[in-house]
Parts: sequence; C-alpha cells; structure tokens
Amino acid sequence: MYDTIKIVQQLNQLPIQIMKEVKEPFEWYGLLWKPKFNKFGSLTAYYSELKNLNLSIKDYELTVTNSLQKFYMDNNYEVFTYLQVVDAFQKLNNCLPFNIYKAAVKKIAIGVVIPEDANPILSTWVSFSNKKAFPMLSRNKMYGLKYFLTEYDVKGYNKTTEVKHHNNINLNQPYFRFEVEVKRINNLNRGKNQIGIYTVQDLINPIKYEKLANYLIDKYLKIEKKPTLNLKETSLKEKRLIATFKDIEVLNSIKKEHPDSYKKDRREYNHLINKLNDNTFQDQILEKLKQQIQFSLNNQQFTTCNIV
Repeated sequence: MYDTIKIVQQLNQLPIQIMKEVKEPFEWYGLLWKPKFNKFGSLTAYYSELKNLNLSIKDYELTVTNSLQKFYMDNNYEVFTYLQVVDAFQKLNNCLPFNIYKAAVKKIAIGVVIPEDANPILSTWVSFSNKKAFPMLSRNKMYGLKYFLTEYDVKGYNKTTEVKHHNNINLNQPYFRFEVEVKRINNLNRGKNQIGIYTVQDLINPIKYEKLANYLIDKYLKIEKKPTLNLKETSLKEKRLIATFKDIEVLNSIKKEHPDSYKKDRREYNHLINKLNDNTFQDQILEKLKQQIQFSLNNQQFTTCNIV
C-alpha cells in the first residue's frame, strides 16, 4: 500500500570525508557517496543511491526519498502487503547507518491497484473539494487525473499504460491505480480522525496501517462523480440543477457570491442524486478497492498483475 516516502534522520556522527568536505566520491556503509555542488561551485550536500531510493546528507541530516515498494520488489503494480512493508523497512534498516524506525516521516504516498479499465472510472470524476482535475500525460496522451491540494494530492490513472510507457513492460490486462500523496504529514496528525504518523515505527503499526487504508478509501469517496441518471425522469428545473453542479467554475462562483443559495441548491442536488442515481458501477469499483486493501491487511502474498 505504501509507495513514495520521504524520511529524515539527524545523524550523531558524520563520516570523516564529509567532515573534511572532500570533493571526490567516497564509500560509506557500502554505498558510494558523491558531492553535490551549486551553480557557483560550492559544496552543498552529498548524495547516494540504494537501488531506486535517493539518499542525501546535508549538514547532519540524512534524507531518504522515492518508492519503498520499488526498492523492495522493483515495481509498484503488484500487491504490497503489510508483511512485505515490515520486511522492506527491515531491509532498509540493515543498509543505513542509523535506526530507521526512529526516522521522521515527512511525506508518504499510499495506493492500491485493481484489475479494471481506468477510462470508465476516470470519465466519472468531476471534482475534489470543488477543484478540477489536471490531466496526467504520457507521450502526449492522457492516462490519468490528478487533484492538487495544499496538504495532499489525489490521483487515479491507467497503470497498464504507465508501466508500458515508463518501463516498457506489458501487463496482461487493464489495471487502475488510485493513490493519495500526503505532502504535509500533519494532515494525518490532527482532527478527530488523526492517525499519528510521526516516525517509521508508526508506519508499521498495524492499527495505524489500517487507519491509513481507511484514509485512502475516504479520499476516494470524497471525489465528486458524475451520477448515472435517467434524465427522462427529471423536470426542467432538476436538469438545470444537475447542469450547474457539473460546471465547477459556475458552482464555485455561486458558492462564493451566493452562499445561502449554494447550501439550498446543494441539499436539493444531493436529495435528487440519491433518489435517481444508479450506483452499481461505483459500488463495484469501491468494493474492488476495499478487497485489494483487505488482502494487503491480511498479509496475502500474491501478484496483482501478470507480465506478458
């Protein structure tokens, strides 16, 4: 379920080469560290790589970024179970010069892949918190949608296309990935539903892991989706109301300039949609997301996608 991470740890002691500010590569803890310079030629940091993970040391701070799942299994289209997450952090802990479980978590991405065509799913997405989605492009073609918010981003995309374009790997059927990238970790640590993610130790806490799974599903549910309606059963006034809620710019203008009318219209719209909407397709997608997450929580170790 975890993908991209950013963790930071203060080091008690630096290698002698960094203390001396050497300008040549050197080995430390089995890794090759290289100096990094700014455009003026001044030394700013040292960096290294551990498989796909990016490591950097600046002052006494060591930062690790990139995909934990790809570090562990070389891809992020298979199921990444809870037990595998625990094992991945243990392997990472064995490679680094500090207790990784005490490292501070700054960013975390959580996601799930299901065997489903992405296009019918994405075609129903209207908005998230009244924000429009930005297209995710590859080779000048849209393969996903992404909502940019202050503390986190929400995205869904065609995983089959992404893997083919970026890794030249053919998967045997269409796959859809839904993901939330938490850019400000405090988003998980306040409010009545706070999870409490501060260190890596929290990421392997089974109770908090399950809460993060619920967080992921909650964000999917909050995506405003086009209702599946039989318009023949609606009046002209109801058709106009539906049209208004499909246009985000108009809707936001009403919300800002006529807040009382917006609240009234929102109640009427929700009542109308609940009465007329056929949720069969959305219920099926939601159930698949929940099932795949449950497999992860139950430590099932199997592959979601097969390569052809």
